[in-house]
Amino acid sequence: MDGAVDNPTDVIWRALSDPTRRTLLDRLRTGPKTTGDLVASVHGMSRFGVMKHLGVLVDAGLVTARKEGRQRWNHLNAVPLKLVFDRWVSKYEDQWADALIRLKNTAEGEHEMSTKLLDSQPRNAQIALEIDINAPRADIFRVWLEEPHKWFYENEESRDATPTRIEPKMGGKWYLELPNGGFNVIAEITMIKPNNKIRFKGDCTCPEAFMANMTVAFEDIQGGTKVTIDHRMSGEFSDEHVTGFQEGWLDGLTKLKTLMEA
Repeated sequence: MDGAVDNPTDVIWRALSDPTRRTLLDRLRTGPKTTGDLVASVHGMSRFGVMKHLGVLVDAGLVTARKEGRQRWNHLNAVPLKLVFDRWVSKYEDQWADALIRLKNTAEGEHEMSTKLLDSQPRNAQIALEIDINAPRADIFRVWLEEPHKWFYENEESRDATPTRIEPKMGGKWYLELPNGGFNVIAEITMIKPNNKIRFKGDCTCPEAFMANMTVAFEDIQGGTKVTIDHRMSGEFSDEHVTGFQEGWLDGLTKLKTLMEA
């Protein structure tokens, strides 16, 4: 109907409706790829055709593209998928779905995962996510640093039992308060650009030989702020660690969006 305004999720559904675009997302599910890699993975389609499909995915927020030298690296951005999932699936159904998926993965891949963990070798991985929030950049920056306990928590019980804190200064710790009066450090701040960017470095409480560099950027956009996460990790970790970090960031970003737009 003329004059109708698309629901934000309509763009995502349209982007997912094409099999070629779903194929590109499948390729990116295993990690970032250059545009050349993606063009080579879609047989029978020109570079122009693949670029056109990538443009639709970027416009829908499902892919983020970043240039490094002469190469353009494409990253899967799972935030829009989570927003759609949260809208259409109740929390009760979500818990059952997670339980069934875990059961399936355990039944089909327990031996394979045990082998991966035993043969763990130093490696690198990167997570890139972004979300648009309808709130001023300065307000989001302040809440990120000063009130992480309001958006970065696993559940209501952990929010009260082990609240998250950040010391808003160079070298400041991002940590969990423990019930016995102690604390568990997630990372430390290595860079602060007020209202623009924060960089953290730490082991994210992982007991393995592991280190992560996490950059959070805040950018003005029409109607609000774009928050971007660039999480790079190296050391000994499994694919499940990568998935866990991605799910943790997804959960935190969606809670931050809900908090700031309320």
